[in-house]
Amino acid sequence: MGQRVSVYVGEDHPIYREGLMRALSLRSEFEVVGSADDGRAALAEIRALQPDVAILDEIMPGLLGNDVLQAISRDDLPTRVVMLSASLDSAVVFRAVANGVRAYLTKDSDRGTICDAVAAVARGETVLAAEVQAGLADEVRIRQGDQRPTLSPRELEILERTSNGLSAPEIARELQISTATVKTHLRNLYEKLGVSERAAAVAEAMRRGLLR
Repeated sequence: MGQRVSVYVGEDHPIYREGLMRALSLRSEFEVVGSADDGRAALAEIRALQPDVAILDEIMPGLLGNDVLQAISRDDLPTRVVMLSASLDSAVVFRAVANGVRAYLTKDSDRGTICDAVAAVARGETVLAAEVQAGLADEVRIRQGDQRPTLSPRELEILERTSNGLSAPEIARELQISTATVKTHLRNLYEKLGVSERAAAVAEAMRRGLLR
């Protein structure tokens, strides 16, 4: 019997998820045992099936991929995780690595690369996309020092609008991005600033000179 693999990709990408499942099923070393398009359903299925490897989309309704990953680590489940993300943001990558991710790949990775990463992770190896390695190293250096956090241009845009009292849906409409993406950026901001909610993020950003 091959390595048991589950695929959890957000509801906006059913064709992508189905294509990835087909690619995995064509390789004799894998047995596809589950899939879901919602983070809460993914976590429930991982707890029930305990696949050897789970492929997680970072952006999913219900629970984000990083939240599912954190729960897997907290519950000491044996499933190893390959994270797929459209984000190259170093804070997202750092959080995933800190939560125990075994592979972090961009969503434009071809299916062969993803399948190879799943096989490597099943062998106990770690795989990081070349595009995220330099940013992750920078993030580690920043967190080890007592430096002012480095915010991306998009994070600064969202921080400024948050300080003006806009809600996540309002920011999403203004910037023409999804509300889920805004919430992901807010979570990254909170982590970089060492806070847990919007008002504290604004106050801390002002204290550090990130907002005028």
